[in-house]
Amino acid sequence: MSVSEREAAIADAVDVGAVTPLAEAAASSAGSARLGASGREILLDAARDLMIVRGSSEVSLHAIARRAGVTAPLIKYYFGSKEGLMTALVESDTARSLGQLEQLIDLDVSPTQKLKLHVTGIIRTYARHPYLNGLLNRLVRESESEASSRIKANFVEPLIKAQRRIIEAGIATGEFRAIDPNHAYFLIVGACQYLFATRVPFGDLMDGAPSQDAFVRTYTAAALDFILRGLGVAPEQN
Repeated sequence: MSVSEREAAIADAVDVGAVTPLAEAAASSAGSARLGASGREILLDAARDLMIVRGSSEVSLHAIARRAGVTAPLIKYYFGSKEGLMTALVESDTARSLGQLEQLIDLDVSPTQKLKLHVTGIIRTYARHPYLNGLLNRLVRESESEASSRIKANFVEPLIKAQRRIIEAGIATGEFRAIDPNHAYFLIVGACQYLFATRVPFGDLMDGAPSQDAFVRTYTAAALDFILRGLGVAPEQN
């Protein structure tokens, strides 16, 4: 049986919702031949690379497969569907940030310092994964209810709650002026992600600066200054 025939067997089994013994054997053989033990990560990396190069989360299953050097049926075997792949990608990309967010909330530092670390962390996450915000929004908006609920519960809701706690604590201590935490959420996340959502299509208008590491560092400092001054805090005094 050729590789393409083995991958077709996998696809047939997944499409009918059950993996037969033949498909399991085919999956093992084809997956080992093409991807080895780290097959899932290779496919996730291919999706990441493609979205970064294109500056968009709108990529096809076949384009991802070509990038990984396989065919679409093998992706279906690993993830079930494009939505399954993208959901796994979001969960992988946000796991580190969520762990750091939990640690941040427990730190014995001022709300201002927590907000600085929080904003810096958001920007670093989007710098590593510039497609992430667009992908999150699309999956929450368009995906089936189970995937959408998972993303909301595992990433969006914890982020909103953590930032709300920081803002409310800052208001209580007098470090921040009174502001609706929901307004603050959109203002802060918008300031952090817009650069990375648009740097590919807009990059040629700025001589490629948005894609340069030095620009990201200076942008981080500018965003912190803008956000903290907007909340009534002078960064240089803290």
